[in-house]
Amino acid sequence: MPHRFRAILHLLALLAAFGFTEARAAELPLLDLQAEKDAPSLTPYVRYARNLGDPAAIGLDRLLGSPLVPIRGQATHFGPPGTKTTALLRVRNAGDKSAAWIFTTGRGSLKYFRLYEVQDGRFDLTVDGADAASASRNLRTYQAFSSELVLDPGQEKILVIDFLSENSTYMPLRIETYGSFFKARRENIAMVSGVVIAVVVLILLNFLFFSITGHREFIWLAIAQAFFALNTVHSEGYFTIFFLADTPLLGVAIEEIFKCGFAAAMAQFGRSFVGTRQRFPKRDIVLRTLIGAALAIMLLQPGLWLYPPGLRSALHIGGWFVAVAVALFLPFIGFAAMKQLGRQLWPLFVGWGSLAAFIIYAAVASMGIFSWLPINWHLSGPVGLFESLMVTLALGLNLKKIQGDKLEADSNYARSMEERVAISEQAARLAKEKAFALETVNSQNALLHASGHDSRQVILALNSAIGVLKRGDGASAHGELTAMLQSSADYLNEIVSTTISGANIVGDDTDFLALSSFRAQALVEPLAMMFRTPFAGKKLTLTVQVEGEVTLVSDKPLLMRALANLLSNCYHYTERGGASLTIGTEASGAAIHIRDSGRGMSPAILHALNGDDTGRLRGHADVGGTGSGFRSAKRLIERLSGSLEILSSDSSGTLIRILLPCAWPEVTPCDAETIQAGLPDWRVLDFDQRAAFETGLAAATVAKRQIIALSYDDTTVTRSRLRNQVGLMIIKPICRELLGHPVFAARSENV
Repeated sequence: MPHRFRAILHLLALLAAFGFTEARAAELPLLDLQAEKDAPSLTPYVRYARNLGDPAAIGLDRLLGSPLVPIRGQATHFGPPGTKTTALLRVRNAGDKSAAWIFTTGRGSLKYFRLYEVQDGRFDLTVDGADAASASRNLRTYQAFSSELVLDPGQEKILVIDFLSENSTYMPLRIETYGSFFKARRENIAMVSGVVIAVVVLILLNFLFFSITGHREFIWLAIAQAFFALNTVHSEGYFTIFFLADTPLLGVAIEEIFKCGFAAAMAQFGRSFVGTRQRFPKRDIVLRTLIGAALAIMLLQPGLWLYPPGLRSALHIGGWFVAVAVALFLPFIGFAAMKQLGRQLWPLFVGWGSLAAFIIYAAVASMGIFSWLPINWHLSGPVGLFESLMVTLALGLNLKKIQGDKLEADSNYARSMEERVAISEQAARLAKEKAFALETVNSQNALLHASGHDSRQVILALNSAIGVLKRGDGASAHGELTAMLQSSADYLNEIVSTTISGANIVGDDTDFLALSSFRAQALVEPLAMMFRTPFAGKKLTLTVQVEGEVTLVSDKPLLMRALANLLSNCYHYTERGGASLTIGTEASGAAIHIRDSGRGMSPAILHALNGDDTGRLRGHADVGGTGSGFRSAKRLIERLSGSLEILSSDSSGTLIRILLPCAWPEVTPCDAETIQAGLPDWRVLDFDQRAAFETGLAAATVAKRQIIALSYDDTTVTRSRLRNQVGLMIIKPICRELLGHPVFAARSENV
């Protein structure tokens, strides 16, 4: 009896325990499965707890009695890694026939993993990740920790997943039919293969471009793409499946090496391609710091299993921090490069930006900061491939731009060489014309001096006759004859003085300008050649000096006429010593000083010449001169928007200063379009292209004085011809500094 009573009590206890277990199990949501159909999302049916110990050891009753919590959000994510997690899922075959499915976790690299099937309180271990052989077989079959789930009609089971992850607790749990499961596996294999093959092709292309161009950025991009390809294969679990099934920490270390290696190589590619050291030095410091941090994390990975859990977690967080920081920073580099180097780099910004968005999203989701955030690791391959394609496209577009710039530079160089040849031919022709002109000028000068000498002999004879008449004509019988001879002598003397002083050297075209840019040496050297011999004939010295590099923008022939007038005066009114001509720059202009050691002039004459008085003057009682040569030079200088002033004049000599606008150490060459854009009120035409010039001249809507002719031909014939057709002439080659000449502003204001 006691034995029977004890047996009855034992049976009642078992029934009570079974009833309690059934009551606890009833609290788990029940997922009904249909034969030959995939299960819906498992997330609403999963409950989990942390740090419960071995589920098989504590039993189903205690497991169900623990504080189980549901998953927040749509992704099957159990929060931050590093804590042992136990998840439960209750399923039932709701069909009327037996069926089988594949239950997969989607994970293959975990520090600890066990999968149990629980029925009637009994734990059946179906997958043991700690058993290397069993885990390897399971991964080779399913490519992730998975198990076949077989249920009879109405049969229930509780699936218990007990795991510990060092990097992420994200676990995309699914229950699928055989067809759906292996179709997804094949699609994943095809996707990974396609991504890897495409990246390998890009790597080979980069090495090919490097061998052709020698640009190191192709090497760094190839290294980054190699790390990306390896990381793609590893993130899909293939390294774990075939090599690392029993060493999960080694898989974590390899993941960090690939991830940090990709970040460091891509950052170095950005530094080399964009040239951040020269263009963005502060941002270059940030990139170098991130590269150093990535290399340090990579070097610490081989000893990962020796470190305490806190240090391993810190390295994992550090690896993600470096990847996210590089991903965040590179789009800013790409945007800055696009603004500074050209819009052809837009793929660089797009590629880096897309990868940055995905890496940031993946990092946040995988670390469990927001457990509700879904993630699809399979997208990392296509996103990374898109980034590699965009970056490679940016390199190609940049090479295309460089090649285009090179072709344009070669074309410009060839055009410049053609222009130089034309200029050389023109210079040779001009040299002949100059020699002929100098010979003509020398002949005319000699003729003028000979004529002046003869005229002076006539004047001396007249003066002698006048003197004889005055001495012998006591009764003034020959007064009218004497007065007539005196008047003839004075008139002839004025003619001789005017001819010798060079007053008539100025032509009739002083209202027309032919602007050009020329060095000061090209201005003073011909003058020195023209006047040095006459000066030497009077035992006078003539020195010319250019202070530094001076390039003037002016009408060279008119300026030479003005300076020739002034040097002619120096020659005629200096008896000993000599003269000097000095050119320098003052406040974006030229300052020309002419000094002689002549006898000077009175203050009244100096004041009259510096003023606006146009009457005829005489500087000395015994020296001829009316001031017409000086005034002629002054009119020329004022026509050139400059000023002419006598600074001082006394018995020791005279100092004259000429100030001209538009003079610089060097000028900037430009094209006709630049001149036209800078002078919207003017019409710029190229005289060297005769047909286009005539057409443009006929179609011009502005006044003649607002038309500019460009030409290499600066001969007198061309100048005279253009004087009747346009308002201004510019001698090629043209420069940007021409736009600053006051003549344009003055005529625009008049218009």
